[in-house]
Amino acid sequence: MPLTTVLFLCNRTVQAAVGRARGAQAEVQRLCQAELPDGCLINGLITDEALLSEALGEFWRAERLPTRHVALALGGGQFVSRLLELPHLPPARLRTVVSHELSTGSEAEDPLDDYMLLRSDPAANTDTVLATRVEKGFLDGYVALAAGLGLRLDSIDLALAGQIRLVRALPECGGRTFITLVFDGETLNAALYEQGRYKYATRSRLFHPRGSADGAAEILQKVSGLVQFHQAGKSPHPLTDVYFGGEAVGDLAACAPGLAALHLKAGLFPASPRVRLPKGWALADCQYTAGSLLP
Repeated sequence: MPLTTVLFLCNRTVQAAVGRARGAQAEVQRLCQAELPDGCLINGLITDEALLSEALGEFWRAERLPTRHVALALGGGQFVSRLLELPHLPPARLRTVVSHELSTGSEAEDPLDDYMLLRSDPAANTDTVLATRVEKGFLDGYVALAAGLGLRLDSIDLALAGQIRLVRALPECGGRTFITLVFDGETLNAALYEQGRYKYATRSRLFHPRGSADGAAEILQKVSGLVQFHQAGKSPHPLTDVYFGGEAVGDLAACAPGLAALHLKAGLFPASPRVRLPKGWALADCQYTAGSLLP
């Protein structure tokens, strides 16, 4: 299998991972990241194509990254996702049903629909999928951006899908019920997993300084919302952990006492021998890119 370069883009942080899957494991040979200039990319939306292209071109040249077999892992509010449990169907028919389930009556212009199979239940003859809709024009902007930089794209996917792949590949996450918090500048990406299975995700902007008392209170409010969502589902599996990622050591320290009051243990997203990383990197800080290398 050739080396793949996964590029994560959503807000200020651009991160690239060069590696490949080896069975159910991932080998990341190189990891690098940089901060993008203000005003070129906001919540996944390209707001200044020329500035973004210049910044990414400098990043690519400085890090000497491969230009072939590039996979984009994107975040942002342009993606609309739903967790669906559907009857087991042939792929073509399943895609039709997914599009119907994503329809709202006020349709986006030229929508693109896709799904990620999360699990199958042969006894119940059902499949659980993460269904996603995005406007074609939104992705066309990234395709044009890559072409202008001389990059050969293999795929475009949700950054969240990389984290889901990562969680289901790690024994350290199996059978645990937890929340993940991944920080991208002033954006907080939070997700809920029950017994290692994805359940729900949110994205929000943070308005208070990270690491401060006010910042911790704001983050705890987001966590409390996910706790309430979990409780409303009457799950028999109690939440036990909150895993931090995205250069979040200061946030973890600030939030740990408040999380303890909620009977939740705070820690960094766990390391695992299933994912080999370059020296000096923690899996907590590259969940989207490293996870996107996994099958």
